[in-house]
Amino acid sequence: SVQLSDFEDFSIARQALNACWDRLVDKTIDPDSLYWFLENLDDTGILTVMQSEDDARKLKVWICIANAMVLILKEAYASQADEYLPATIEAADIRIVEEFFNNFQNVCEHSRIIINKVLTYLMEIDAVERINRAEILELVGICDSKSSDKHEKKCYLSM
Repeated sequence: SVQLSDFEDFSIARQALNACWDRLVDKTIDPDSLYWFLENLDDTGILTVMQSEDDARKLKVWICIANAMVLILKEAYASQADEYLPATIEAADIRIVEEFFNNFQNVCEHSRIIINKVLTYLMEIDAVERINRAEILELVGICDSKSSDKHEKKCYLSM
């Protein structure tokens, strides 16, 4: 999201990614509320913003965000056994994963290292263990360990 920080719609990307974390870690946001960040009638959803992007590199970042959201939403709706899904979510398949990785590799210099670190982390935690956002962000090298408070590390998303 650092590559989008100078963009006027950066805040929707930040809010959407934070909502995704809330869903992954605590399940505190329901799928329909999370979906609002992807598509909505206010024309502020990630897919709408993505369609108006002219910069090819920034478009790839938006695509990564949208693809990640679609995959998280697919799982969120499945966990509720929802019978009817939004068309965007229902159409999601392995191609979304492939598209995510292709675009991620184009926008992130160390994408393979990051992917391997995250996959290793996820495979090593127990099924009952909670995913720790700060641990993952620190693992991939996007935490500020130079915070004035020794016990507080400032973590932020970076693409």
